[in-house]
Amino acid sequence: MTISFKDNATLMSFELRRRAWIAARDEARRAYCAWASAEDPDRAEAHAVYRAAEEREEAAARVFGVS
Repeated sequence: MTISFKDNATLMSFELRRRAWIAARDEARRAYCAWASAEDPDRAEAHAVYRAAEEREEAAARVFGVS
């Protein structure tokens, strides 16, 4: 699932906002696991991917109202 920032999140149904947050949360968890298990030449890139996923999860949490 992708969160579109051009759409007004307040117009999304509760269920769509909940699904977006859950998808973003799960993506951040997978990215964290990948970063934690990454080894040196890929570790820096894995960290960048994790941080981006974490930022998306934080945005989705704000829209859903859990942060």
